[in-house]
Amino acid sequence: EMLELGSNRIRTIQNLDRLTNLTSLYLGKNKIGQLTNLDALTNLTVLSMQSNRLLKIEGLSSLVNLEQLYLSHNGIEMIEGLDTLLKLETLDLAGNRIKKIQNISHLTNLTEFWFNDNLVYSWEDVGQQLGALKALETVYLERNPVWRDPDDPSKASADYRRKLILML
Repeated sequence: EMLELGSNRIRTIQNLDRLTNLTSLYLGKNKIGQLTNLDALTNLTVLSMQSNRLLKIEGLSSLVNLEQLYLSHNGIEMIEGLDTLLKLETLDLAGNRIKKIQNISHLTNLTEFWFNDNLVYSWEDVGQQLGALKALETVYLERNPVWRDPDDPSKASADYRRKLILML
């Protein structure tokens, strides 16, 4: 079952407790400020919360069957709260305010990591966390400080692709 409630000015996640067979939940383009009241949705495989007002990744620990998590274009500052999401294949954190890639090296099924338009400065974080993920096929880091050319910040540095390939 799928539920799509995008672009509805929803501010809080509520009244979903009985939808225990739900496999896909789309709540993008709302005004949701917190990930709450999702514990009963243990069959979810897709959760899309793009373009909301989230500041923190939380409240997902019971969603152990989640395969796709879309949290782009929020105000998230730290990668956390993904400890139990071992089936995750796609993680979209693009367009947030995250400075450090961390707490994802255990996500060994991850094939897609979308992380463009964040604030990552350190190649060390990239190597330590993403290097452990052998199933990775796609990585987007465009427009992070590690991507930028020091002489022209609007462009990729000449060695960005080479560095990324060597690390992964």
